[in-house]
Amino acid sequence: MKILKIKSLNINSLKGEFEVDFEKFLKDESLFAITGPTGAGKSTILDVITCALYGRTARLSNPNELMSRHTKECFCEVEFEIKDKVYRSSWSQKRKKEGSKDEFPTAKMEIVDLQKNGILESGISKVPNVVEELSGLDFDRFIQSMMLAQGSFDAFLKAKENERSSLLEKITGTQIYKQISQEIYQTYTRKNDEIKLDENLLGNIELLSNEVVAEKTLILNNSKTQKLELDTKGNELKKVINWLENVQKLEADNTKYIEEFEQITLEKENKKEDFVKLDLANKALNVQPIYQEKNYLTQIINQDKEKLEKLQKELEDLKQLLQSKTNESLKTKDELDKEKISFEENSKKLQEVRTLQTKIESKLQNIKELENKISSQNEQKIKLNEDLKVLKINQEKIDNELKTINVYLIKNKNDESLKEEISLISKNVNDYKDVLKLLKQIEEKLQNNSLDEKTLQDSFSKAKKEFDEIKVLFDAKDKEYKELELQTSSFNQKEVNNRDRLKSIDKLITSIDEYKRLLESILKEENIIFSSKDESKTIKTNIEEKTKLINEIQTHIQTLNDKREAELLIAKYESDRVNLKEGEECFLCGSKEHPFVDHKISINVDETTSIIAQKKQIFDEENRVLRTIELNLSKLETKIESSILELNKLSKSKEDIEQVFSSLNFILTDDSKTNLEEEKHLLEEEKHLLEEELKNIIKTRDEKEKVLAQRDNLQKELNTKQTLVSQNEQELYKLKSSIEQSQNEQTQNISKKQTLEEELSKVYSKYELIFDEKFEENFRNLEVKKDSFIKNETLKKELDIKLQSLIVQLKEFDTKIISIESSLKTDIEQLSKISNETKYLQIQSKAILDVSDLNIFEKEITSKFNTINEKYNSLLKELVNLNSKNESVNTQINELNQKQISDNTKLEETKQKFNKALVENSFTSKEEFEKALLPKELREELSFVCKALEEKYTQIQTLKIDTAKKLSEQKELNLTDKELQTLNDQLKELQTTIDELQKSIGSLEKELEINAINNKKHEDKIKELEKKKEAFKVWIKLNEMIGSASGDKFAKFAQGITLDQLIYLANKHLQILSPRYELQRSSDSSKLLEIEIIDGFQGDVVRPVSTLSGGESFIVSLSLALGLSALASQKISIDSLFLDEGFGTLDSDSLELALNALNQLQSSGKMVGVISHVEALKERIPLQIRVMPKGDGTSILDLN
Repeated sequence: MKILKIKSLNINSLKGEFEVDFEKFLKDESLFAITGPTGAGKSTILDVITCALYGRTARLSNPNELMSRHTKECFCEVEFEIKDKVYRSSWSQKRKKEGSKDEFPTAKMEIVDLQKNGILESGISKVPNVVEELSGLDFDRFIQSMMLAQGSFDAFLKAKENERSSLLEKITGTQIYKQISQEIYQTYTRKNDEIKLDENLLGNIELLSNEVVAEKTLILNNSKTQKLELDTKGNELKKVINWLENVQKLEADNTKYIEEFEQITLEKENKKEDFVKLDLANKALNVQPIYQEKNYLTQIINQDKEKLEKLQKELEDLKQLLQSKTNESLKTKDELDKEKISFEENSKKLQEVRTLQTKIESKLQNIKELENKISSQNEQKIKLNEDLKVLKINQEKIDNELKTINVYLIKNKNDESLKEEISLISKNVNDYKDVLKLLKQIEEKLQNNSLDEKTLQDSFSKAKKEFDEIKVLFDAKDKEYKELELQTSSFNQKEVNNRDRLKSIDKLITSIDEYKRLLESILKEENIIFSSKDESKTIKTNIEEKTKLINEIQTHIQTLNDKREAELLIAKYESDRVNLKEGEECFLCGSKEHPFVDHKISINVDETTSIIAQKKQIFDEENRVLRTIELNLSKLETKIESSILELNKLSKSKEDIEQVFSSLNFILTDDSKTNLEEEKHLLEEEKHLLEEELKNIIKTRDEKEKVLAQRDNLQKELNTKQTLVSQNEQELYKLKSSIEQSQNEQTQNISKKQTLEEELSKVYSKYELIFDEKFEENFRNLEVKKDSFIKNETLKKELDIKLQSLIVQLKEFDTKIISIESSLKTDIEQLSKISNETKYLQIQSKAILDVSDLNIFEKEITSKFNTINEKYNSLLKELVNLNSKNESVNTQINELNQKQISDNTKLEETKQKFNKALVENSFTSKEEFEKALLPKELREELSFVCKALEEKYTQIQTLKIDTAKKLSEQKELNLTDKELQTLNDQLKELQTTIDELQKSIGSLEKELEINAINNKKHEDKIKELEKKKEAFKVWIKLNEMIGSASGDKFAKFAQGITLDQLIYLANKHLQILSPRYELQRSSDSSKLLEIEIIDGFQGDVVRPVSTLSGGESFIVSLSLALGLSALASQKISIDSLFLDEGFGTLDSDSLELALNALNQLQSSGKMVGVISHVEALKERIPLQIRVMPKGDGTSILDLN
């Protein structure tokens, strides 16, 4: 991966747009420097690269913070090359408008394939993934691979082993191995605890022995048999008891029904009259409708007769009244005409007077308004004079109050200063109170601290003693652990060798088994190929014979077809042949000779067709047989090919296994081929010995782990006690400091108290008060003085304002009174004028119509006219009504006469029907019928009683007969002659025995069921436990190899491997940078992470890295950084490197050495950028990107 070009806009201090094209800038060079003062923005160039690629930087958690201040947008862009393909990745951001909820929207990212000129992906979350896919580097690996921080490797070189372990984890990202080790240990511990818990639970399951189960099962079966016999006996006894109880019940029922039947028979006899009465009432009910119709018609005829007589009388009266009303209406008409003339004349006069009255009323209204106005103004004038008097009294009162206040203010002029001083006095009083309170608290605290000091001193002595005792135990256990560690120091390599050999043996045993199988399969396939080739030869001979036969049949069929065609042609032209003449041309062929005219040929087309069909059938059958043979041949050839392929495959597998044998130094001779089982047996014996040796290693290691755990527990306890001692010591120190501090505070507060007393005494004496133990009460007096003075001052201001307001009001009142008096004079003159005009209008009105009240007069004349008019109209209406009524009465009389005739005819018919119905229902007379009639309620009640009695009689009769029959049937059975009580006693005794047996059976069944469940549970638990133990073997093995509570076991192992790889890669770079040195890991088992230097110029002497000079340290650190770059980048070639600082601490000689190393690095073909502010470095590297500050917090780039 190579960086080709970068571009930026408004990134940190690089405000504005900048672009660096490395291809143009470097030309044929590959080493350049990025220089500038500290803080100018050199590392910002690296931020541009990482932000454009991954949307983040190593220095900032939020990339939005990259935007330069006071700018609205920014972007980063980088062009890079991977495997001869060029891509451009960019990141951009814009500020939102002012007032928006969030300052920044989501940033934009985009990656473009420049060769295809197409966007690969866009989006802040997707582009980094595409970059990672293309480069194989995530953000962290990119930082480790391209941007090398020298400081971390310098620290790594000079660190102690424990510090180097954590640094190696941090630099290479191998923290995961510690987590894996801890999680394996935790999983091992958890699963071990689970197995122990399951074993304890398994022991808690109670099971019955087989003998006890067999015994209880036998007792259960016997009890069930016995209960079955007793149940049968009990059922028979119950049957007899039921029979006896049934007989007794039937006898009682039979006696009861006989008595009830006699009683109901007697009751029915007593009710005989009711039955007869009900029968007559039912017959009368048949006649009743006709009887009711007859009575109704008779009643209607009588009513119509009375109504007719009444109407005739009413008609005579109407005629007389009609004549009277006609005469009266004529008389009223004359009166109405006279009154109408008088009413019209009076209405005209009334209208004229009303016009004058309206004018008079208007004038009177004006007079009234003026009088009210004059009255109101007089009242207003009186009220204003009264209010004026009150205002003058108030003015005098305010003047007096002001005089009193002015006297008070002059007298207490000294209290005015309290307004400003009271807050300071209040503060001093409160401070004085606080000082008194604080002095009291300090005194109490000093007493308590003295007691606590003694208690803490005792606790400290006790904890120190316990710490010393545990220290002795820990030292002993630590010594024991170190001895075991020394003993197991060579176990790792031995274990690795043994495990490798075990893997080889397992592989050999598997390969031997596979080799044997392959030899057998090869032999089998060779036999198949041999037999199949023989069979193939036979089939091919058969195919040749069949093909020859088919060709002959096909030739014969063709000959027959030709023959049939000729025969058909001859037959077709038989009729035309008759017309042919000798010497004339044939119309078909043109021949002049016609041989078949005289000599006819004998042909049989049907026979030829039949022979062709037979031959075709034979041909098809032979073809089918041939295809079958060919198919079999094809299958056989496929089988041979498949066998040959399988044989080749097996041979290849055999060769592969022989190569495995060779790689594992297992020489396969002709004897060993025949004695593979014996070789396998020897390998299995070797495997057993190696496994036993591994078990011993694991056992020793477990013992070491146990001692380590004991030592760690003692270490924890020792740390706890040490912490306790330190805490007690610190608390004791803190307490003494607290006592000393409290004493200082006490002295300071006593001094402060005296100062406050002096200040307050002066203030109190100024206001004629004494500062003593009553200082709070005197302070309240000062507040009262201050409040009183302020109150009087405020009141004086308020009274001044009121007085000014009163003066203004007095002037306003004088003005209003003058205005009212002027208005009164004008209104009185206007009132006199309107009064004279009103008197003249009243004289005119009286002359036209002299009445006291016009409305009453109008009502009187109108009422008189309306009365006569209404009387006349009423008489007219009455005459109309009388004529109408006269006509109606005449009509009713005619209708009633007709209805009487019709109703009399119907009545005669109904009488005949009634007499006939009486005879039909056995009534001799109307009186007998009327006597038989009953009211509906009485008839229904009588019907209900008779019906109920009849139904009850039938029911009891049926029950009596049925019960007697059942009793006779039951007595015939005669099941026993014993008493019922005796049988019940026997049943009760038998049931008690059965219940006891049932309880015993239930108890035994439950006990056996629980035992069966427990057995199943026990078996399931054992199977589950075995599965867990089998699965646990993996965790035992893993815990033995890499598991530990602290995680160090696997972490250090992995770190050692990582360090070896890192040293290997660093040495490759050291060969270029400085062939004199070579790195190696310490061979001392107690210092597995120590790095040593082999100095080639001093006879390959091995020395520690601490002996390196500054320049040498730089070269070694640089080689380690480059090694990490190669390690992190995996299979991707990193062709661009940026070295960030690391030169500032070098002296001139070391710097010279470092620059020589960089020149060597340049020759490797990589683009190397060195970021530094060191002047000597700037001089030695001519090609530079200068970051130059402008003085306003921003910088510009200068490319030379």
